[in-house]
Amino acid sequence: MGKNTKKPKQENKTINDKELSKPTVEPNEKKEEEVEEPKTITQKFVSKFDRFGDLFFLNIFFFVTSIPVITLGASLTALYTVTNKMIKNEEGPIKNTYMKAFKENFKQATAIWIFDLLCIAFVAGQYVLYLSNTETMFSKVLFIFMGFEFIVMAFAMPLQFPLLARYDNTTSRTILNSLILALTNLGVWFRIFFIWMFPIALYSVKPNLFFYSWFLWAMILYAVLAYACSMFLVKFYEKMESAEASK
Repeated sequence: MGKNTKKPKQENKTINDKELSKPTVEPNEKKEEEVEEPKTITQKFVSKFDRFGDLFFLNIFFFVTSIPVITLGASLTALYTVTNKMIKNEEGPIKNTYMKAFKENFKQATAIWIFDLLCIAFVAGQYVLYLSNTETMFSKVLFIFMGFEFIVMAFAMPLQFPLLARYDNTTSRTILNSLILALTNLGVWFRIFFIWMFPIALYSVKPNLFFYSWFLWAMILYAVLAYACSMFLVKFYEKMESAEASK
């Protein structure tokens, strides 16, 4: 697997022995420890309400930039970029952070998304061919081949845009890394896959439910699902980066 290069660059300051030996407190001065006071119920409510508002505005930006469909890859990358920062309270202004990530990753994210669309169209064409004649040996072999293709796509796609949101890499390497990391981190892959596929499975069982909930997708649901993914994706990034650093 190719090495991922983290996008946010941070300057690492080295501390020598002399700096460690310097006294940080005057002899007659008591060291004061800052103790964080627990939040009141009102403060917790305001904090949650602010986060809800951030997710609402983030969802609006995602929804609008995804309308052309072809830009969905860049929109997903920008969405994950913001929600990843939200988890660590580093997001800043939602609009600025989102649009910056959207512009920076537009070409590469769009190339990955077009590749995904072509793969989906290819499998869909095979399925139509299979339905035209299901009794021949060719159709049976084609069905097995389609099953293999679907499994590969199901493993590769969920991690593509989260990886692009975090790391600088080539387009082909990002796609390959997403497949390898999914196969070697099944727990992470399954949670992302489940979060995004559960609504689709629910609507397929109860189609009428979409009629009563479609407006929630335009308002906040995309951002909420991405935020839910980022809650464990950030830990996954840090674990992977610490493993790379220890080598």
